[in-house]
Amino acid sequence: MATVYGVNRTLKRTGTANTIAPELCGASVKWVYDSYEASTLAVDTGIQVFGVNIPVGARVVDWIIDHDALDTAAITFGTVEDPDEFMTITDATGADKKNFTDDGVAASLGFTIVAGATVGNGQICVITNSGGTTTSGTIKVALCYSAKE
Repeated sequence: MATVYGVNRTLKRTGTANTIAPELCGASVKWVYDSYEASTLAVDTGIQVFGVNIPVGARVVDWIIDHDALDTAAITFGTVEDPDEFMTITDATGADKKNFTDDGVAASLGFTIVAGATVGNGQICVITNSGGTTTSGTIKVALCYSAKE
């Protein structure tokens, strides 16, 4: 059986482990959670979530959105800089639970948070009512990321 090595394992084996980014090796994994009770939430309204900005350099490991049937709404999930970075516009007319492996958005795994033009200290996450009409219902969201302490 042949053996090959991932990028970070190669760095470790060649003695250059100090070049492994801290958020990729020995980082802390953190979950943040929030919820919002929508009541006639207008189209194109963004709900800023989480009590912290996701820090610059953090790597997204997972995220989950759990929502009620939201009338004729479609929602996106991302950052203030890119509101559909994690989840492109997705039908939310039926109650559902989604994560980064759904809806063709698997590219968000390992997504690196960069300094935003409007937020120099990380990124603010946002869920947006991106289609349909005004909507009502509960939206719950959790995001897991790794970051250097």
